[in-house]
Amino acid sequence: MGILAQIQKLGDRYVLMGELRGDLMETTVNADVDLQEISKFEVSASNQYKMMNDYYQVINNCNYAIAHMDTTLVDYEDKVMIPEFAQIKVLRAWTYWQLALLCGEVSWIETPILDLEASLKDYPQKNQEQLAELLIEDLKPYIGVRDLNYGSVDGLNLDKVFIPVDMLLGDLYLFLNQYANAATAYYRLIKERELMVTSMYRNSWLDISRRGFSYFTHTSGLSYASSEVVSSFVYSSDAKAYHPLLLRMSYNDKAFIAPAQSFVDEMSNALYVVGVEGKPTVSGYCDGDMRGQAILAGGQVYPSAYGSMTLNNVAATYICKFFNMDNTSVSGSDPENEALGGLYLQRTLPLYRVSHVYLRLAEALNRLEKPTMAFAVLKYGLNATTLENPNRVKQSERKGEIYTDFTEDIFADNVGTATRGRGNGIPYDNEFYIIPDFNTETSTGTLEDSILFVEDCIVDEMAAETCFEGNRFFDLLRVARHRNQYPAYMAKKVSKRFGENAERMEQALMEEERWYMK
Repeated sequence: MGILAQIQKLGDRYVLMGELRGDLMETTVNADVDLQEISKFEVSASNQYKMMNDYYQVINNCNYAIAHMDTTLVDYEDKVMIPEFAQIKVLRAWTYWQLALLCGEVSWIETPILDLEASLKDYPQKNQEQLAELLIEDLKPYIGVRDLNYGSVDGLNLDKVFIPVDMLLGDLYLFLNQYANAATAYYRLIKERELMVTSMYRNSWLDISRRGFSYFTHTSGLSYASSEVVSSFVYSSDAKAYHPLLLRMSYNDKAFIAPAQSFVDEMSNALYVVGVEGKPTVSGYCDGDMRGQAILAGGQVYPSAYGSMTLNNVAATYICKFFNMDNTSVSGSDPENEALGGLYLQRTLPLYRVSHVYLRLAEALNRLEKPTMAFAVLKYGLNATTLENPNRVKQSERKGEIYTDFTEDIFADNVGTATRGRGNGIPYDNEFYIIPDFNTETSTGTLEDSILFVEDCIVDEMAAETCFEGNRFFDLLRVARHRNQYPAYMAKKVSKRFGENAERMEQALMEEERWYMK
């Protein structure tokens, strides 16, 4: 539990470093110098987020536990400590991987050491590729090991505080462009836990008039208790304990962080396809992905991930996602956030959700030359009905691999992730949300064209579905590597949020060292 407590303190940094180096979040004029430096890729030596000791402390404590845990203890032929041992290995690997995404290189330490800071320079340096290979080999023996669950503590069941080994393996394989291995790992997790993209967590208009909703429940999928959350940071109900500051930084008339205007504009212009509930038909089209915000015909704004509103007489577009997570109201007030009108403690911070798993599976499937199957994750949902329809999935892409088998009844209710914010008519649109010239068995578009088109759609869908959750830097880095366009792809995407300075920033971000805390 001590290791978990240490990792929880990395939650703020996980989100901020994953998003402020991406294209969806930016700092405001209220932000402190350290955050502004990160957002501008001009990190000074004194920047508090450049101090990596917190990560190495977690790694060192994991090393200590690994070195001293007796894995030979047996109860009725069951080695009872193996699940704990495996999870410590996973937590160490996850922490190492976050460090590599921050720094580019890490000191590889496998044994506990007393004087950590003085010793780091004495250990071999591993780059991201080398580290990913080492971590994969370290984790593979623990595939299939029983999940941990210590029951309910402080009002929350602890089944989701642990990281699934297959999720992390999938991410490492995907980074290395080992797509079949990545797809296999994600599929194992999906199958073992019966994970489904359900229609429960969606925002949708009642009809084309945009005067009311049929659903406005997408943010419910951020709740720890929901079927959507796979793994999460968890925090105490005690006001004196450590809690993330993301709510204060975002939902505040003096906010430090905000949605990038370029992202808000893209979400506002996204195609929305109005359907008829329970019928396979399209009744109309309008603009706006409702996972960002919903604007009624009369102009009233309903925030989801963000919202254009007034807090304490300050009108702006605020990030609302952290406000919509699990928060506990306690007596007192926050003098640094009067807009809340009270004191709120953030109890959870989702690390992986079902949509993360499926979208990364789609990323792998697409690169395995299965673009229609990958696109089906977004548009239709992977199930028997989808896979057996040649107008949805090219039958030549179904070659019997285990990670393409979604024909069992447990997947029957899988829906496309895009239906969560772009309308329940999306699966029935045959005009706009399609793969150009490649949506049937006879096509004129090339396979490579289709893969790139679908990859663009996946990147956009990751933005809409998982924005501000800490993933974006890693998402863009992976895709840049898939395309052999690192750092050019990332530079072009991220520079958009700099407005009139976009061209200058794109050139600056072609320098690889700007991306890492060296």
